[in-house]
Amino acid sequence: MSTAAAWQRDVRRLFADSPLAGPLATLIVVFILLSLFVPKFFTLRTVSGIVNAATLVGMITIGVTLLMISGEFDLSVGALSAMGGYLYAFNTMDGGSPVVAFLLAILVPAAMGALNGLILTWTGIPSFIVTLGTRSLYRGAAWIVSGGVMVQTLEKLTVYNVFNGRLDVVNNLFRGARFRTSLLWLLLVAFICQYVLVRTRHGNHVFATGGSPGAAQAQGVNVKRVKVINFMVSGALSGFAGVLLFSQYKSVQVATGAGWELNAIASAVVGGALLTGGSGSIWGALIGVLLISALRTGVVLLNISFIPADNFPAVVGVTIVAAVILNNWLRSRA
Repeated sequence: MSTAAAWQRDVRRLFADSPLAGPLATLIVVFILLSLFVPKFFTLRTVSGIVNAATLVGMITIGVTLLMISGEFDLSVGALSAMGGYLYAFNTMDGGSPVVAFLLAILVPAAMGALNGLILTWTGIPSFIVTLGTRSLYRGAAWIVSGGVMVQTLEKLTVYNVFNGRLDVVNNLFRGARFRTSLLWLLLVAFICQYVLVRTRHGNHVFATGGSPGAAQAQGVNVKRVKVINFMVSGALSGFAGVLLFSQYKSVQVATGAGWELNAIASAVVGGALLTGGSGSIWGALIGVLLISALRTGVVLLNISFIPADNFPAVVGVTIVAAVILNNWLRSRA
């Protein structure tokens, strides 16, 4: 066997055996290319900005990834983020209890996520259709809760800094860095969910449910319960994203989170998750979030006339298609 053929075999084996190899290699290539064409792209200030922008969608992406591994989708996550943001805002402003505010912002979206799962398991309607409908329903619920107005505050509460303040312990060490505490919360949740996914029975059931629901059911896996739990987790993390958003920007509106579901799905797919279920990883999905955040920043800094900021979803759509094609090609060559 020639050296070139052996090298190609080793590369294919690396991409097949390591789910993070492909997403990580893509991220590195994108950063290198953007650094060549965008002045001062690869600086701590720009990189920390990319990371900060990724944390909110990243929190949602973790829940969406769990669902996709189990073979389902959730298009209502953006609306649930708006609901979580409103509940957190109303209950922290004017002397409200931060603990109560946080619990409401997590538990109410979790219950709404559970409703998604129950409708799915009771009716057998595909999750894409179920959550397409509940997305509008939950957005309407956020409108009712808020009266349709944007809520904002000038209060500088400690709890806001805890969830999404400046991470000065890191920023002071690196000149130009602008990291925020939301990064720590994202990493904490990611570690917990990745551990559950690869080290617990529930994680095994998630992969089994997405890989072959019928076979999983035959082996004693409660497929319906697995899916409802994952929808609950997705809802809770969407609410958490709303908490992080309001803590940083001190404002929330009915349209908050619009389009996040597409970014989350794209990130999960870029990270190696299959649209058919049964495969994926939390860390791979977060690499996907960073990749899309970097692309958005690069498009803005390059000032490309035919891709204005409002048309960035077109880039996300192309990214999804390209990632699916690449994943299928790598699996066929493995």
